[in-house]
Amino acid sequence: MTAPPGQDPTPWELLRAMQQMRDDLRADFAAFSARLAEMVTKIQYDADRRTDEVRIKAVEDDIAQIRRERETERQEARGVRRLALTALVAPVVVGVIVAITTGKLGL
Repeated sequence: MTAPPGQDPTPWELLRAMQQMRDDLRADFAAFSARLAEMVTKIQYDADRRTDEVRIKAVEDDIAQIRRERETERQEARGVRRLALTALVAPVVVGVIVAITTGKLGL
């Protein structure tokens, strides 16, 4: 049993079908190449990760330094408050002592 002669494709139809398959394949390879061009290599990815780690470490160091500076400023502010309190209280205490002493001595 063979197919009727009208059912067989002509050589030109075969040629057109092969050209169409070739064009489709070229388009598929072009799309695949474009997708591959967008991807990064493992070396680039690792380099980006190392750069990110360096940046994160720098930010962490900056934060730690800011915390140390803030603590130092707090200590200095505490010392300044103590000096201010002493500057306000000392003359009052001296005045009271002088008043008591002069009152007992009768001056």
